[in-house]
Amino acid sequence: MIVRVDLAGDEAGDELRRLEQWLRQDADLGRVTITAEAAPVQDGDMGPVAEALRLLLEPQGVLTAVAASLGTWAGVRRRPVRIRVRSGEKEVEIDASRLQDPDEVAVRIVRELDGR
Repeated sequence: MIVRVDLAGDEAGDELRRLEQWLRQDADLGRVTITAEAAPVQDGDMGPVAEALRLLLEPQGVLTAVAASLGTWAGVRRRPVRIRVRSGEKEVEIDASRLQDPDEVAVRIVRELDGR
């Protein structure tokens, strides 16, 4: 399963780099391949800017671990950020500034992307 994660909000690029580091340090995600996808370079840009993270989830059952890690990360954010997670035609968007319970993120991601 391929999952694309992108962020919206102030300093989304910096937050995306922090999220990438967070996911790479999560021992439960050791078999997840994480790739930063760059936005097209525009005139005046000093180089490529990360636009999203592409996660290759093998084996498939690791979606729950990814969702839990995203929920925990969202729960510790001090800046407002919106997380959009996509797989194929399925998508879920979470406003972390209105987050009551980080577990809610994991439940929504698994339910929307995996149908459980």
